[in-house]
Amino acid sequence: MFPIFSRSGWLLLALASLCAPAVHGQQQAVLSELPVLPVPSSLSAPAPEVPAIAISLAVFSTYPSETLLDACGDTEPNQACIEDTIIPEAFISAMIAKSWFTEIKPFGNDSDYELLIANVAKQDETSTISEALREELGEELNEEIDKEKHFTELTLQWRGIEIDSLVISSQVNSNEMAAKKAIEPLLSWYKHVIESELFTPEFLYHALNASDYGNHLSVPESLGDFTRLDTQLYPDPFKGSITRYTHPSFEDALVDVTVYPILAKLDTNASRNKANSASTAKTENSARTDALLHQQLDEDWNKADHVATARNLTLSQPQPISPFNVKGFASGWRLALKADSPVDDPIFATTYVFTCNDKIVKVATTFPSDFSDNLAHELIAHITVPEESVLMQQVRAMLK
Repeated sequence: MFPIFSRSGWLLLALASLCAPAVHGQQQAVLSELPVLPVPSSLSAPAPEVPAIAISLAVFSTYPSETLLDACGDTEPNQACIEDTIIPEAFISAMIAKSWFTEIKPFGNDSDYELLIANVAKQDETSTISEALREELGEELNEEIDKEKHFTELTLQWRGIEIDSLVISSQVNSNEMAAKKAIEPLLSWYKHVIESELFTPEFLYHALNASDYGNHLSVPESLGDFTRLDTQLYPDPFKGSITRYTHPSFEDALVDVTVYPILAKLDTNASRNKANSASTAKTENSARTDALLHQQLDEDWNKADHVATARNLTLSQPQPISPFNVKGFASGWRLALKADSPVDDPIFATTYVFTCNDKIVKVATTFPSDFSDNLAHELIAHITVPEESVLMQQVRAMLK
């Protein structure tokens, strides 16, 4: 039996879940008007030739929304809209056959992205025409009578929150196989996926009202001898953005700058560090903020320890976690690590963490602090991060 998704309200708190696994089973109110696409010119119209989208997509059947029923015209007498005239399994089979995504999970419960499919068809008086009348009408008119008009709504969710929805109309012969009926609306939806870039971090961040790092994050183009290689978004708005700097002579020398929201209520009693107001900023941290920053470094230590153990390395701290102040800008903390190998040269790493607005700024280098301290100073003195997003305001309002 194909599971049915119900339509209900916000899952914003569950969405945050402090980066917990995907939450499914509920759906947010529509974020935008649902356009009704025209019938494609051909059932066999090829989908765009592009590589499979690297997404695990869970697929569910759901009840038709009012928007879908309105598109079908369910208010007219003798023209009832019948649900699931294309069986849900037909949509699943067609999507798997097309290989548009790296993984399709029928009614899976551990994917961030979920596609909810509702389908109705209009059944009118033509379905009751007698055989005798069909003979009188002739072959050409009978073909027209045997056409079914379907309306399919495809709603995309991320961790239970709706980010896109589309109603597609299609017309097929009633005697077609279910898979043939299913492929037409799916082709139209996939075209919409490609054109709107539905599965990109940029679309996701915008749909969720997360921070706009592309326009509101400013980092220096260079740090000492290091040059900015690129800035990218994580496919999760709670993990933010990462900027990488590389060295022209030493390919193993890297500086990564990660900016991501604090997944907790903000400390309203502590001054917020603002990198663009050095003359007036108070940079002392509260005990709560310091504890939050220590937590980030503790997590980094645990991850490094796990990797070191797996690679038969001995992990140590050349110096304990210590305060690291960028005068006039921010007070943070520094973690210096060293991994000794019985066969290779030691590996060094230094990480710095600060708060800025409602974000954590983490600077991670692949060399000792003697070489990286000045780079961290320079970065914090010149970085500007986005203000608190609407998404995080809503999440924090629901946190205890």
